[in-house]
Amino acid sequence: MTRMQTATTGTSQQASSTARTSMPTHEQIAKRAYEKWVKRGRPEGTHLQDWYEAEAELKREMASGSYRA
Repeated sequence: MTRMQTATTGTSQQASSTARTSMPTHEQIAKRAYEKWVKRGRPEGTHLQDWYEAEAELKREMASGSYRA
């Protein structure tokens, strides 16, 4: 491998690593959505609303650096 190939590979790995850390996982979203659902009193039919709200909250928190697992 040439020096140029090594540098390019390292850069793309860093970029994908950064992208992974700023996106919530399925498990993180599911946990947050469940918590939201419980706080609402476990109403029927709000699963999509809870999921989308949880996903948006987590993305904002991760982008700002305020997310704590």
